[in-house]
Amino acid sequence: MYLALLETGSAKKGIIVKVAGITSSKIYEVMDKLIEKGLASYVLKGNVRYFNAAPASRIRDYLKEKEEKLKTQEDKLDKILPGLLAMQKAMEKKADAEVYRGWKGMQAVYNNLIESLKKGEDYYIFGASKGSDEKKVRAFYTQFNRKVLQKGLKANIIFNEAARNNIPNAEKTGKVRYISFNTPSETLIYGNKTAIVLLEKEPLIILLHGESIARSFRAYFGIMWKQSKP
Repeated sequence: MYLALLETGSAKKGIIVKVAGITSSKIYEVMDKLIEKGLASYVLKGNVRYFNAAPASRIRDYLKEKEEKLKTQEDKLDKILPGLLAMQKAMEKKADAEVYRGWKGMQAVYNNLIESLKKGEDYYIFGASKGSDEKKVRAFYTQFNRKVLQKGLKANIIFNEAARNNIPNAEKTGKVRYISFNTPSETLIYGNKTAIVLLEKEPLIILLHGESIARSFRAYFGIMWKQSKP
């Protein structure tokens, strides 16, 4: 619409509709937004509106205004964020389990691992597999392992034998071993949390809260570690 205004100069609705390729019913809605942003204006000539584009330099001013507004919003967020995090932590204590779906859900759980553990702390995975979509699984864990190395966390991973060499440089993150049989799901233990991960095309993750649950799964991990091989 703005480009059409530049091209037509001062013009009536019909001409702008034709040049911009926009439906007649939408022109006033879009034009009002441009006017609100200071990118357009109009004059009345005999009760007919003639629309004009604001100088192109106004676009830069508009972006600066958005930048300043975003900075103000970030400053406000910084002030209330500690309270929001405290509220979330309190709610986590009440929740026994959460269900996440899809790759965004995977990202949320594994990012929580990165954020909640301190440098040098361990996490445990057993039943690591290639999943239903090998490329996505490889890409996801390659990126995750980069974050692990950057923060200095220690991985303890038991892969299914079929997944050997599926994740490049997995050994660099910590201790890695393999089991000859395939497990139906992948189990992740970190801190006081345990995640049961089904690596389907759309992953399903069940995140369990509780130190006693995590302790039980860590013990189970220890048994499986003894049965696994390099």
